[in-house]
Amino acid sequence: MCNLVLSEYMYLIPIEELKKGDILLTSENSATSKVVRKSTKSDFSHAIIYVGSGSYIHSDAKGVHSGNLQRLLFDAAENVTVLRSECNPEVIDQACMFARSKIGTKYSVKSAINAKLKTSKNENENRQFCSRLVAQAYEYAGVMLVKNTSFCTPQEILNSTKTYKISCKVRKATNAEVNFASSESPLEKQSAITNEILSKVRAVSKEDIQTLDQITQYVSTHPEHDEEISKIYRESGYLTMWEYEVQKNAWRYDGELFLNLPLSTNKLVKIAKFEKSSAEERLSLYKKNWEQYFYINEIHKLEYSRIQFELYKKLVENTLDNINAAEYVLENS
Repeated sequence: MCNLVLSEYMYLIPIEELKKGDILLTSENSATSKVVRKSTKSDFSHAIIYVGSGSYIHSDAKGVHSGNLQRLLFDAAENVTVLRSECNPEVIDQACMFARSKIGTKYSVKSAINAKLKTSKNENENRQFCSRLVAQAYEYAGVMLVKNTSFCTPQEILNSTKTYKISCKVRKATNAEVNFASSESPLEKQSAITNEILSKVRAVSKEDIQTLDQITQYVSTHPEHDEEISKIYRESGYLTMWEYEVQKNAWRYDGELFLNLPLSTNKLVKIAKFEKSSAEERLSLYKKNWEQYFYINEIHKLEYSRIQFELYKKLVENTLDNINAAEYVLENS
């Protein structure tokens, strides 16, 4: 991912240019990026999977986490290329689901180096780095982008016969877009909270737990730690993160507020269509989690499953409000 730097222009990829499952290969004008590119004989040093609705997932020094495409700026238009795979929607959904499931996993410098050396000596594969995450996401969905998904480079993904480069209209970012990209990001706060939870759960469990899904598996088989791990969640702020979004962007959840935004009708309709599409995709994810924790709670009667069930119940309700607000705008514009 490209950090914001002082330059005459910054560039971004408009959301409408991408499709779910697209792979972004990027580089920076930094010393680290140059070293990586030189060592791998590539124009790119980083790989990202776009999971739709303006969101992407990648693995960097902070671990695996999600990001907002509107905050992903480049200091040169040529610092990004977009690859696409001709896969059916089910395959793309599975690849994106895999990437989401790895959020929180630690980044491995050693693995990234081994990707060039193609060695697995003393390797811990319960770790991720950028190109491994992308390649393994597609492997999970049944598509082998490269021969060795555990040790691959962005250049190998670029050379894959299963992907092709698309013509992507990278454009200059406006001052407002640059300011937004450099403003406080709720996703960064979410990543920090997630990493804190994982760290504390590892201390409790003495296990190499790297994802939230692994926490669920652990608590289900070790109910003696249910109360302690549930307390970690409650004190972290994870269960109430949704409140910030609802308060800051109340218009997303109220049709009248949405309709009265100071925008042209065409702009309102465009935003409403995007909001509806994005919310419908989130709703599918939230419902699956809601159902999962319902059944876990029915079987195990854990405090952990109860608070997770309540969280996803609220997220489903909020998302339905988002859909209803968008439909209200589309019906009344």
